[in-house]
Amino acid sequence: MDGVPTTDWRIRVAAEDERRRDLLAELSASAERRAKALEDGVRELGSKSAVARDLGIDVSAVRRAIREHGTGTLRPSSGSPTTTE
Repeated sequence: MDGVPTTDWRIRVAAEDERRRDLLAELSASAERRAKALEDGVRELGSKSAVARDLGIDVSAVRRAIREHGTGTLRPSSGSPTTTE
């Protein structure tokens, strides 16, 4: 045999590598959409703490999601309190 033969396992590995890339891209997009929704909640409720209470999750999870995946332009709406904590 000349060279390295292409076997079925190589094809499967390549297919799974492609699938993994697609899933990671989908996961990233989902995290961005979730952070955007959390930012909208902060605008509506006035603080990250209020969003966390409303959802029954820890405020650090809200902060982390917004910090890691948010738009970075979070500003409360005009009628809301100015705190984001």
